[in-house]
Amino acid sequence: MKIHKLKLTVLLSAIFALSSLNAGIRFKNIYQNDMVLQAGEENIVAGVSSPNSAIDVIVSAKSKDGKASVKNLKAKANKKGAWSVKIPSFPKRTILEISAKNENGETAAISNVVTGELWLGSGQSNMEWNFNADTIDPKYLQKYREIADSMKADVRTFKTSRLLFTEPSDEVGGRWNVIEGRNLDRSGSQLGFIFACILSKALDTPVGFIDTSWSGSRIEPWISKEALRKANPQIRVEGRIMDWAEYESCLNNFEKLRRDYLNNYRKWFEENPTEELQNKNRASCPEKPIDEISIDNLPSKMYNAKVHGIAPLSPKGVLWYQGESNSSEPYQYPALIKLLVNSWRKHFKREFYFYYVDLAAHRDTQSQPAHCGSWGGIRDAMAEVLSLPKTGVATSIDSGGSKKQGQGDIHPPHKEMIATRLANLALAEVYKKGSVKAVRSPYYSGEYKISGNKIIVKIANAEGLRKMNGKEKLTGFAVRGENPRDWKWADAEINGDTIILSSPDVPEPKAARYAWANWPIVSVESRHGLPLRSFSTDGGAYLDWNKKKGESK
Repeated sequence: MKIHKLKLTVLLSAIFALSSLNAGIRFKNIYQNDMVLQAGEENIVAGVSSPNSAIDVIVSAKSKDGKASVKNLKAKANKKGAWSVKIPSFPKRTILEISAKNENGETAAISNVVTGELWLGSGQSNMEWNFNADTIDPKYLQKYREIADSMKADVRTFKTSRLLFTEPSDEVGGRWNVIEGRNLDRSGSQLGFIFACILSKALDTPVGFIDTSWSGSRIEPWISKEALRKANPQIRVEGRIMDWAEYESCLNNFEKLRRDYLNNYRKWFEENPTEELQNKNRASCPEKPIDEISIDNLPSKMYNAKVHGIAPLSPKGVLWYQGESNSSEPYQYPALIKLLVNSWRKHFKREFYFYYVDLAAHRDTQSQPAHCGSWGGIRDAMAEVLSLPKTGVATSIDSGGSKKQGQGDIHPPHKEMIATRLANLALAEVYKKGSVKAVRSPYYSGEYKISGNKIIVKIANAEGLRKMNGKEKLTGFAVRGENPRDWKWADAEINGDTIILSSPDVPEPKAARYAWANWPIVSVESRHGLPLRSFSTDGGAYLDWNKKKGESK
């Protein structure tokens, strides 16, 4: 996951701000030719003009049945030149031409704007993964070129530019593209494109997908300073765990800390000039100050450049595929992901639907009953966002690796299965097409009881719970006694919506786990073919790291 580093300063933000004041009149960059606006509701369109100028906005609409209409609207730029106007609701497949004219006679226009459904995807490289990788099968690639052509301009995507800012920007870089087979490489997120195609066909509507992802990113860069400052959660910054107040103090005192570091490191080196002494006295080595400009993966920098400026355009829903880079601190993740969702909803002024991807299998196949400290922890931690309304998960623990690179490939090259699961969730829950039970994986309900030498785990959404096709027996389950590290393989039996677990080596079971590994053994699914999600009954996302629930440090 090599990242091309862009070292941008606050000065660049200031240059953008100055240029906007002299831009005559224009739309914000997210509002372009070929874009998608949400059908069936009012939309806000925004731009920049001369400060305090009056703006006339004309919306020319042509519905799918050929009827034409024109709306004349008024707007007023503020002292910084920003203006916005609310345009009326139009049904799907309405083609819009929108023009704006200020009192100086300067004009701007966007065309071939279509109404449909608008979604946004974010996260790290598995969300960013496109159709250009050399691990993609040529037949799979050709299949999606043909699908792209069959969409007949109904899928349009916007990929945000690879920029970073230390303060929020009112603009995002990037451009809208109408996706066809010949320009499939411009579709951005493969997962997002497939998701959009499925929605478009099922709903007979255009779909716009905004891809704002960054390979290797942690979750902290995607959360605003405002939200982090108010919540003050524990975060990891350059190997150090601190709260937001400590982090801001480091930034505000950078010059002094830099001078002290240069002096103290020289002295430390003079006292420890050999490799042997350096290894022995590593704990006393001065810490480098946090350079907000030169380090990419710092809190809020991706939000500032790749999320903030999308508003006031507001997505119907958000897809999130991230977590690999936070997997060593799962105990921090529940607070952070809930903060991300709540703060984004506030920013976009919409309680959008939020669906995330449960991380795919990776590296070595599970060989022990429970791999403590594995990706089981981050999968468990991510699920705490499901306590918020309008949230869901598409599990991918039954996928992973690639033919070319094997199980060590952290980027499963073909995103069709996960995109389909996400699309089915959206179709059933957002658009009321299909059964919700049929599109959600079975999962641990949070309830269990101990009966003699057995632990009985209750499973939610357990309709038709069964052993996976091709499996000889139920595997992947583990139980333990008092020792939180001494797990034993468990015999398992499905009984309605419960799974009964026992082990001859654990006469008095205290806790159970399932599929607790980077590449877990899985053996249970619903009658709809969706796998039982991994679980722990003992708070493994915290316990494996010797933390109590809610503890971050």
